[in-house]
Amino acid sequence: MKKETLKRAVIAAAFTAFMAGTIPGALHATENGASKNDAISKLESCKSSYMAKLRQEALQTKNPLPESMSNGPASAWLQKVSPNEVNMVTNTFEKKEQKEISLDGKKYYANGEGYAFNLSQNPSTRFGVDPLTNKKVDKASAAIYADASGRVFYFESEDSFNGFLALAYPQSVEGSSKAN
Repeated sequence: MKKETLKRAVIAAAFTAFMAGTIPGALHATENGASKNDAISKLESCKSSYMAKLRQEALQTKNPLPESMSNGPASAWLQKVSPNEVNMVTNTFEKKEQKEISLDGKKYYANGEGYAFNLSQNPSTRFGVDPLTNKKVDKASAAIYADASGRVFYFESEDSFNGFLALAYPQSVEGSSKAN
């Protein structure tokens, strides 16, 4: 418990310093004019998907939604997924192995010839946008996480993912969600 609290504090402090621009090379505002509020909106959307999944599970099992689970930790809102189970054209977690498509020495994944053609002919489909930094990320090398609805997010690194999650903690960003 104490270790988890310390870990959260370190992540929150690092992210706060990153957003404030006090770490060399850090961005205060993200590329293309995106703001911290855009990232918080995406995180809130992940929370909504998670909550909908909990409600659906409670209905299916005819059990009440446990009050302690009503918010859940932000780390539960997104799960790390294997790239080979992601359709990188539709940006969805398919929960089954997709066809490997090798392009320019990199591995991309999709299911079906139409998607493979799209990846080969439209290079923009090979890139996602990091929800925290708003930087363009090659899907073949990204840290990939999916929300409860199967929507996929591409992060440039695990640090970026942890910074994204840090937005859920009130001590890291004023006005963000109130997850534990």
